[in-house]
Amino acid sequence: MGTDTVLVENCGSIYTITLNRPRVKNAFDIEMLASLAAVLERVARAQEVRVVVLAGAGGNFSAGADISLLARQRSSDEYLREVMQVVSHAVRTMREMPLPIIAAVRGAAYGGGMNLALATDFVIATHEARLSEVFVNLGVVLDTGGTYFLPRIVGMAKAKALALLGEEIDGRTAAAMGLIYRSVAAADLDAEVAALAAKLLQKPPSALALIKRGLESSLDMTLEQALAWEAAYQAIMLQTGAVKEVAARFLQSRGKRSPESLTADETLKGGC
Repeated sequence: MGTDTVLVENCGSIYTITLNRPRVKNAFDIEMLASLAAVLERVARAQEVRVVVLAGAGGNFSAGADISLLARQRSSDEYLREVMQVVSHAVRTMREMPLPIIAAVRGAAYGGGMNLALATDFVIATHEARLSEVFVNLGVVLDTGGTYFLPRIVGMAKAKALALLGEEIDGRTAAAMGLIYRSVAAADLDAEVAALAAKLLQKPPSALALIKRGLESSLDMTLEQALAWEAAYQAIMLQTGAVKEVAARFLQSRGKRSPESLTADETLKGGC
């Protein structure tokens, strides 16, 4: 399913996609990004896949765009627009995928590499991981979704500090400011990613997909629109067999008492 620069490994329902250009710290070119988007699209359609993990080979996540490669190739406006279209396609594929995606970040996650990680649903990094919105130091604007992700994840003040200063932060700092989900010791990264994937496997896939879609869509919704979206999809979800099965188990655990006979406290403890 993968290519030389984008590897895919499956372990049951968990698929790990690995950026594989370790000699350049997994810096990406147009071919690598196109391969990544194509792999993500195929994985999203595979019925057996439940969770996706995105990682980098050779001790680094990704150093972002391969500057030396871009410098060697044609630098026409048409070519650069093509590059950015491929970047956009890869990011949108990740955000629109119904499956939860976890980024496992070791070493460098610079520029587009950092924003590629932020495009996932959960980022777990090592304490020593190095993250930087390096764009300003190169005299260019943010890309790979950074302009969109940063203020939404950490707020405008911290977004400006990260983007306008271009300073490097470590995994601990990124976790403390709420930029990423968690920071862990390097030796524990694989175990933490596996543990999170196992938790996600226990959740109903349809609920995960719709919750992810709803959260993404909410950024462009008014409260009224969000409430209408919730009402429409909740009416559908409450009729599914999975929900009815949960309700039946709950009632059985309460001695088959009817919902009307449950106290308010008992109902809240039931979780729904």
